[in-house]
Amino acid sequence: MKLIFTTIFIYLTGLTFAQNPEYSKLLNYYHSEKNFNGVILVATNGQIDYLNGNGISSRQSITTINSKSKFKIASVTKTFTAVLALQLMEQGKLNLNATIGEYLPEYSGEARNKTTIENLITYSSGIPNCESYIGDQIYATPISADSFIVKYSSGKLEAEPGTKFSYDNGDYIILGRIIEKLTGKSFRDNLKEKILQPLGMMNTDMLQSKDIVTGLVQSYLFDDSLKSFSADKPYYIENFFSAGAMYSTVEDLLKFDQGIFTYKILKKETVNLMLTPHPKLDNVGLGFWTAAAYGALNTRFAYRPGGIYGSSANWIHVIDSNRTIIAFSNTNATDLFEMSQQLNAVATGQKISLSEIKKNDASKTFDFDKIKGTWAIDLRPSPNSEIYLKDFLINPTKDKSFSGEFYGTPFTSGTFNTEWEYIYFAFTTSDKENIYYHSGYIDGDKISGISYSANRKFISHWTGFKKK
Repeated sequence: MKLIFTTIFIYLTGLTFAQNPEYSKLLNYYHSEKNFNGVILVATNGQIDYLNGNGISSRQSITTINSKSKFKIASVTKTFTAVLALQLMEQGKLNLNATIGEYLPEYSGEARNKTTIENLITYSSGIPNCESYIGDQIYATPISADSFIVKYSSGKLEAEPGTKFSYDNGDYIILGRIIEKLTGKSFRDNLKEKILQPLGMMNTDMLQSKDIVTGLVQSYLFDDSLKSFSADKPYYIENFFSAGAMYSTVEDLLKFDQGIFTYKILKKETVNLMLTPHPKLDNVGLGFWTAAAYGALNTRFAYRPGGIYGSSANWIHVIDSNRTIIAFSNTNATDLFEMSQQLNAVATGQKISLSEIKKNDASKTFDFDKIKGTWAIDLRPSPNSEIYLKDFLINPTKDKSFSGEFYGTPFTSGTFNTEWEYIYFAFTTSDKENIYYHSGYIDGDKISGISYSANRKFISHWTGFKKK
């Protein structure tokens, strides 16, 4: 019984445990002080040193993030696109020095016979940034990749190709269509056949707005001035196509990382080409940026960030030590590159260079007398159902334990976790045939939770308030 209770507590609150306490200390700091909601992974030679996730995956239903949560990885997609292009190069089907028009003859922009495939990969096509004159409205209504290219990436050149770095999703959307033309297959099929299936990446795919993906977190925008979250702007993720429409997990991205850096899906000389920086083009390589050292990353590394509104990702590969650091978040609140530097500091025994890392002291921060008493919780089966209020009695006993009564059933198994911004709790109830697992958190006079029964095969989300 104790083992079952502990397991469901970890599952429902999104917590996992690992050996090095410094990683957890760092994660707790970023969650409580920097609003981190996401998952982090640190690995050496492909073996996981630390994997943990925390925060809220859906603020509507108050579900929590765990280490298996799936995230939109935004522009990390571009590295997959670069790898597919480089695989075609290895096969002799794609010449990096060839122009767009050689592989996409219907392309009508000025770049047709001037911009090379390498220019596209290094964001130096000379084509004006597709968002520069319209903004993010180009993602507000659905559009095919071909129509996107004609409408937003086929104008006059603004710079001589290869001379100016200008980050542009349009370059990689053109590249994605070239991959489709050369192979006669969709970008998604190429992705599955050439990368995902060979590497066993079962939790990674392209995403469309209509898709329902189990375990995919919701994304939120953080307003720093108001210190509050709001839902992402509505947009069509498929419009990002080969420039940003993928989702994944941190463990799957580790497989991709090792597929590249242990030469499973590309030759060593090709990987070296990927990592060769172009100093005049913001040190970009082919699918990565590279740097000799920066801050707590005190040796050569490659990195690839990504972000679409609240969806954020940061992937770092420390080259000499074959160390991988991945951070995914479903908000834009946290500087993931800074966080990744500090994870590397822990991995290498450096001093963590953060302001005071503090831990909540329950005896000072939380007033258990205000928690004690009866809460009214709404157990309606759906938002459209009538309000269905029941009592939830909480009686703190000692330390971080509590007893009480939930929906008419007494229990003595309650446990608080007070190391976070809110008070998290978990407890179990039972009847003659079933055990019910409950978890949630308290924020002032509001309570939110989730209940689960394996035998009855249901999960119920609920909210409530403190009775006067």
